[in-house]
Amino acid sequence: MHKENYYKWLFIVGAVFNWIMAVSFLVGSVAVPDIFALFGTATPPTLFFLHALLGLIFVYGIGYFILGLDIHKNRGIVWLGVLSKLSFFGFCVIYFLLGDLTFTIVAFGLFDFFFACLFLEYIINYDKL
Repeated sequence: MHKENYYKWLFIVGAVFNWIMAVSFLVGSVAVPDIFALFGTATPPTLFFLHALLGLIFVYGIGYFILGLDIHKNRGIVWLGVLSKLSFFGFCVIYFLLGDLTFTIVAFGLFDFFFACLFLEYIINYDKL
């Protein structure tokens, strides 16, 4: 596959991944009352912070989709994606080690780590495109 086409699809798949995760966790947090127990956490007193985070994850997906439409523009969004995905993965690992999360959330975080690595590859190879 041609590199430009590969990166186009990388960001589109990244967008769809963010959208699926955000919508799934939003619907799950509303529809399944004890969903937090599945992840080893207590139900928070308010879902505001979770829903605000999920909204941001969805919006990042829009940014990745825009990148997929033209991989030569908006390179700064890629840096934000790398940093946010590494941050999310880092917090997953930290809170897992603290005993506040089950490995299930870390597994979701591994997907973000994987995407962060691929996005970083794009940044490294950008000048060659």
